[in-house]
Amino acid sequence: MAMFHRTVRRKKGPDLFDFMIYSGIAMSANLLLGGCTGILLLALSTNCFAASCEYVLAALQKDHHLSLVKQTPEKLTTEYRDGPNITLSLFCPFDKPNVMVSWDGQNPNQQFYDLVGRAGSLISPRTATDIVEVSKRCRRQAINGVGEIASIEQKDLVIECQAFNRDGGATIVFVFAQ
Repeated sequence: MAMFHRTVRRKKGPDLFDFMIYSGIAMSANLLLGGCTGILLLALSTNCFAASCEYVLAALQKDHHLSLVKQTPEKLTTEYRDGPNITLSLFCPFDKPNVMVSWDGQNPNQQFYDLVGRAGSLISPRTATDIVEVSKRCRRQAINGVGEIASIEQKDLVIECQAFNRDGGATIVFVFAQ
């Protein structure tokens, strides 16, 4: 795209027309630069989110305690089992991983909480120990609360859980990426 500049020889300096020409060139350059930067950032952010889901899937597949149960063709949902009482589901909506770990029974054992910590630390910068501690506190709040549901939000960590003792009991812990 060629820009032509009309120059009129005067002793007084540039006029309004000259200013408009220079401003138009500068605005076109800024618009082009801003548009290219926006497209580049969008492409990079999509690749980072996609890599995070792939990273979590690869790490879970290496976990020797887990057995793959099912996976959707698009890998939006993947389900694993860890013994007869523990199920782990990985959800990747919009390439942003979220983990759900469930326990079928009244009182989850340490193996359950270890899995919550390991899986949660794959999607959060928090340590597995922090995630276990927060998930235990969330379960206590859910068991002692009226609605059987609790939520804890902290920096770099969101945990929601449901827990109850009726009908044999169950505990479900969700760890969300932020």
